[in-house]
Amino acid sequence: MSGSIARAGQPILVGVDGGGTRCRARASWLDGTPIGECVTGTANILAGIDAARDNIIAAVDGALVEGGLSSADLGRCFVGLGLAGANIPDLSERFLASDLPFARTALEMDAWIACRGAHPDGNGAIAILGTGTAYVVQTGGVFITVGGWGFQLGDQGSGAWLGHMALRRSVLAHDALIGPSGLTDAVLAQFDGQPDRMVTFCKSALPRDYGTFAPLVFDRAASGDANATAIVDEATRDIEVALSRLVALGAARISLLGGLAPLYAARLSPTISAYVTPPAGDALDGALRLAATLVSAEVPA
Repeated sequence: MSGSIARAGQPILVGVDGGGTRCRARASWLDGTPIGECVTGTANILAGIDAARDNIIAAVDGALVEGGLSSADLGRCFVGLGLAGANIPDLSERFLASDLPFARTALEMDAWIACRGAHPDGNGAIAILGTGTAYVVQTGGVFITVGGWGFQLGDQGSGAWLGHMALRRSVLAHDALIGPSGLTDAVLAQFDGQPDRMVTFCKSALPRDYGTFAPLVFDRAASGDANATAIVDEATRDIEVALSRLVALGAARISLLGGLAPLYAARLSPTISAYVTPPAGDALDGALRLAATLVSAEVPA
């Protein structure tokens, strides 16, 4: 508390990483001294601007409270936001026009702040390999996004894509159009061996629902299952094409992020693997760097 009182009146930097499941906020002083962190609910503006705003404010408030501050300090917060859905101009404009209590706010895609955090000195790229897939390269101060178009149009190699392909192959195996395997047998067993139940599942399944089958695909591929291996091999080729595009766009190094990153890292070709490096920081570090751009250089630390 004493440190907070001693810094009374100073600007506060806050980084926010807002996704479809949760919103994370990290607050610090200008010199990098941590204040606190907080996690709240979804901050995906695609799902609702009001709910996203409320969860963001609650997360920032919680981060301040953890460091001995209060809601009264929201007005001196310079906030860098990385939000799902921020790549849609209309939504971004409406969100920024909502009632935000902060001193200043900057908004970017959540993937962009992840790239800022991974490569704070620029000229690096990230591959987000999770339920969905997206790729970002930062070079010369410019961000370029590859992919990230969602499950219906892309997400090749994602957990959702892997699961969807497993279901498709299971139906083909059931109809004897391809050979069955342990993978297709296991998938069909989850629907009591009845493809019509699979059809019903697919009518309302979301990407995360398909993604629940991804661990099974990788497990079976590791044991040599023919169908699982075919799926993972195709996914790896698609990911390598995207990673090669990042290199062509100027990426000097690439960090693999997301739950599937370690599984794919071991399968990449030596040519692509040579570009893979660990991230220097996380998305909240990137959001804090974005927040710092809002503070004038004349403001004393």
